[in-house]
Amino acid sequence: MTKLAFHSFLTLALLFGLLFVVMTVVLVLLEAPLVLAIGAALILGMVQFGISPFVIEWIHKIDWVSPEDVDQDIASLIRSVCQERGFKEPRFGVIRDGNPNAFTFGHYPGNARIVVTSGLLEVCDTAQRRAVVAHELGHVVNWDFVVMTVAGTVPLILFYIYRFGIYSGRGRRRDGGGAMLIVALGALVAYFISQYIVLFLSRVREYYADDFAARTTHDPNALATGLVKIAYGLARSRPPAEKEQEPVAASAGMKPFGIFDATYGKSMAVATAGAYGLTGDEAAAEGASDAMKWDLWNPWAGLLELSSTHPLPAKRIRALGHTAERMGQERAYNIPDRPERSYWGDFTVDLIVKVLPAIGLLAGIAVAIPLGFAAGMPVTGAGIVALGLGAGLLARLAVVHPRGRFDAGRVRDLVGEVRVSAVRPMPVRLEGKIIGRGIPGLYWGEDLVLQDDSGFILLQYRQPLRMLEFLFGLFRAESFIGQKVTAEGWYRRAPVPYLEIWKVHLPDGNTHTSHNRGLSFAFGLLVTIGGLLVTLFGMMGLA
Repeated sequence: MTKLAFHSFLTLALLFGLLFVVMTVVLVLLEAPLVLAIGAALILGMVQFGISPFVIEWIHKIDWVSPEDVDQDIASLIRSVCQERGFKEPRFGVIRDGNPNAFTFGHYPGNARIVVTSGLLEVCDTAQRRAVVAHELGHVVNWDFVVMTVAGTVPLILFYIYRFGIYSGRGRRRDGGGAMLIVALGALVAYFISQYIVLFLSRVREYYADDFAARTTHDPNALATGLVKIAYGLARSRPPAEKEQEPVAASAGMKPFGIFDATYGKSMAVATAGAYGLTGDEAAAEGASDAMKWDLWNPWAGLLELSSTHPLPAKRIRALGHTAERMGQERAYNIPDRPERSYWGDFTVDLIVKVLPAIGLLAGIAVAIPLGFAAGMPVTGAGIVALGLGAGLLARLAVVHPRGRFDAGRVRDLVGEVRVSAVRPMPVRLEGKIIGRGIPGLYWGEDLVLQDDSGFILLQYRQPLRMLEFLFGLFRAESFIGQKVTAEGWYRRAPVPYLEIWKVHLPDGNTHTSHNRGLSFAFGLLVTIGGLLVTLFGMMGLA
């Protein structure tokens, strides 16, 4: 607790120091009346803090129950921690969904809520259940609700200063308007910096919640095994709970305290830090080390983690291993210390592929200037620019959405692939049962979870228009749940393992297709052909 308080104090001091610098510049140099902007930001922050637990309860179907009715060991753990710490026992809720998950939310320790899914209760053993709940209790004991709310207020105020500065600068063109705009841009930069500081603080507090669970249960390996089996989709096969057993779903919760980091969207509900897991075959452990290699070795992992509220699973598991050793216990998993090869070359190629449209656009401009614009042929120049952009779009599409054979695969084998990324996928075909939605309990969620004989994986449903995804989630997704399907698509990791759907073959012979790749190809082809025709038209016009 002392170390956590010290780290939190330093981080908050840095945040408010950053805020103080920006405010001082505004007040001293411009004497700008910022009381309104700052007051509005503070009020908004307090309102958000006040209503967010009720919004979470409204969005998600949570059954509030007595812990004793769910698990006597969980009830005993909650009672013991609350008596020791001197605060009221949190409300305990269950969401009916087959995905193993848990999260906590509230205002302060006295009115905290802890929620688990029926999937977690079904598949976790006693030790893992206790470890999961102890982790959530760690957030309560450490006052994470309050600390993260205070920290999150700083970016909010900075953003309001930015917006206020832009507005004031436009209205004061002669008297300090330019200076006010400069200050506003400075506040915007500070806003982005503060966001990353807040995310860093959130990741630190996740480590402390893990440590609290390890010390409270005296079993860090219980939490580590739970993290592994779900965080990487490694789980033994078992049918989802029947409806009469009321399997439960989980909520995203509040971002810093939830079971997953909503920064990465729906996929985090299944596969990121804070999602806990399945008991059973320790055969799952055989693939755990391979699965962790991506988090530890792929350069994309460290880059993506900067925008996450949670540490990557492998880093948490490694930290729990160190805790186990300090307690005189063996590690649950032997995580490799160094990669067999460097992946920075692959990372560099991925970056180039990612910006291929921009490269094509710049190349088109470079060619268009001497051959088109400078030569007095603007139409030809515009066509060359479009041609370069279209070529870049098609080149990136060929890598990001490759066509070819979709070979049969298994979840457990896929998660061991280190080279894959959001840019570099692996075409694959999976067979299994749809057991729930990507965000358990979110009734309009379009992403689904598939379970095969080796594990779980998120099926990410994408369409060119967001509204089409929403309509699929609202009206079609529920009919997929419980069915055995064959899913073809592109396996990616960013950092969560997921399969971007191309086709889903249903047992009745129907096939549901995502048109994201097809329409992206059509758009790239349209731009390319359009650019070529405009170029030719311009050249013929000159003749």
